[in-house]
Amino acid sequence: MDYKQINKIGSIFFWISLCLLFVGCSGEKSELQKEVVFSTEDKNKEAVRAVLESEFTVPNEEYLVIVKNIDKKMTDIGSSTPEANEVNGAEESGVSDEWLAYEDLVKKMYGPYFMDEAFDTLISSVIAFKYHYGYLGFDENVRYEMKVSDILVTKSENNNTPKFYDFTAQVEYMSNAGEVSQHQVKGTAILSEPGKIGRFEIRDDGSLGEKVSVDRQ
Repeated sequence: MDYKQINKIGSIFFWISLCLLFVGCSGEKSELQKEVVFSTEDKNKEAVRAVLESEFTVPNEEYLVIVKNIDKKMTDIGSSTPEANEVNGAEESGVSDEWLAYEDLVKKMYGPYFMDEAFDTLISSVIAFKYHYGYLGFDENVRYEMKVSDILVTKSENNNTPKFYDFTAQVEYMSNAGEVSQHQVKGTAILSEPGKIGRFEIRDDGSLGEKVSVDRQ
């Protein structure tokens, strides 16, 4: 075998090795990309599940203590006074310790799963814990309970809405009178960043809100 043949064979082996290396790297890159995608999707679904579990698990004992303290404070000072507005967060300055405790609980339960702007709306509009007892006019006789199960979170298959997730949750409700009913809650969440909700909307609560309204009266 002459020198030219040796060089030719060496070149062939070199290009074969290079191709195999390229294919191997491409495969590793593809697997890495898949892992990143799955990781993001898992974080997004976990964020939606966490919010649903927080909102539809009633009672929350820590929340109960807070709303009792807020209600007591407002009863003591009178709900129509400027001080009462401070208690319910209507003023930016002079906010009471009772209201700050509510804000801290919302931050702990919902903060890790919302974008800053969306989270601020939870506080200012008192959206968090919407299905719980409420912090105004608390009544010891209001004792309904809820627990959530069978949460299904599905990523949108529409290429135009890749950050949209639909969710369905089954909620068991026990009224003040001890009557048990089942309700299917449906809605949509937009995950603006991995694990961070930019918008959370319940489109159908299966008449759960009506049950809550009756028991709060």
